[in-house]
Amino acid sequence: MASLAWQLAKRYRSTRHTSGFIRFISASSTSGIALGVAILILALSVMNGFEQALKDRLLAVIPHIELEAVDYSLTDWPRQLATMSGVDGVSAGAPFIKANGMLRHGSAVKAAQVRGVSLQHEQQISAVTEFVTQGSMAMLDDTQIILGQGIADALDITVGQSLQLMLPRFAADGSLASHRTVSLTVSGIVALGGQLDYSQVWVDMPALALWLGMSEGEVHGLAFRVDDVFAAPQLARVLGRLSDEYVYTLDWYRSQGHVYNDIQMVRAILYLVLTLVITVACFNIVATLVMAVREKEADIAILLTMGMAPGQLIKTFVLLGWLNGLIGSLLGVAFGVLLASTIESVFATITRVVGSTLLDPSIYFIDFVPSVLRWQDVLLTLSIALLLSLLATLYPAWRASKVEPATILGQH
Repeated sequence: MASLAWQLAKRYRSTRHTSGFIRFISASSTSGIALGVAILILALSVMNGFEQALKDRLLAVIPHIELEAVDYSLTDWPRQLATMSGVDGVSAGAPFIKANGMLRHGSAVKAAQVRGVSLQHEQQISAVTEFVTQGSMAMLDDTQIILGQGIADALDITVGQSLQLMLPRFAADGSLASHRTVSLTVSGIVALGGQLDYSQVWVDMPALALWLGMSEGEVHGLAFRVDDVFAAPQLARVLGRLSDEYVYTLDWYRSQGHVYNDIQMVRAILYLVLTLVITVACFNIVATLVMAVREKEADIAILLTMGMAPGQLIKTFVLLGWLNGLIGSLLGVAFGVLLASTIESVFATITRVVGSTLLDPSIYFIDFVPSVLRWQDVLLTLSIALLLSLLATLYPAWRASKVEPATILGQH
């Protein structure tokens, strides 16, 4: 059987004798809490999505660690690669050569970073082959080139067509000595959906070494994939000490760490701001209960005169106010889960209707809004909303228990 406090709380909430203004404030508090909870769940899910996209897309393609030779070339790299790949925490390694170049197709010209790779090794440290949307990356010889989607669009070129790659050649003192132009056929196009599509192309490593005038067997550096991406800075120093030659130690956190830090910062700010929004909405519960207590003073006086314990009266008004928070929180959770589950398709639809993406892929590392709903975030948000709603009822409920029956009944 339901307790007296619960029955009274339900009766007071459903009564039609309550003033319209109190009902309006009550509805406002419920709506405010629901909106705050829903937006907080959506915001956290989107931040989770960006973090997941960073790991699954960007960090799946770029090296976690790079050791780049100070004098622009490493010799005897197979032995060093084998030694370093055996370090605990390192998954695999691969040699690379990189240079800045100009691509030309017809009248279109585009600058790009040219990365010479050995596919046999590169596929062990990078998932770039999983993002090939046109053509193939099964093989790469001295006549082929792989383009990012953004570069292919800028040059208006497709698989099977030819382009010219212009590369600089430097003298021993580092000054520009000449340049070399080679004609290559596009064998594949990679679409990561972000900034890398606009900045990088892939060619055969021995071929790039020949075009740059490097000696046979020389590479610019070694790239590595690690088991724990957050251990990359420490492992980079370990690998650097193992090198026989002077190298620059680079890790993904130096080049892309600002993206991860921005995601975490925005997550923290959104959580704080939206929690404050929920808190402000809960203040309406205080206003609602204070006005309800003033309106029900005669009923309270009669209940106290009939022997109702002050504790039961406090419980009644706590339940009366908490119902607003409970209903608002549950509605917010339902709406927030729905939004978080559909935001990707909604954003894609808006992009198609508008005709352009709101996230410029030449600036951001992805061009879509991802969402990863985690139920621990939902439960935490729901718990905070319910707790704040409960705290908001305590003072008005305590004031209700302090009503003086003699004073109130003497006025009626």
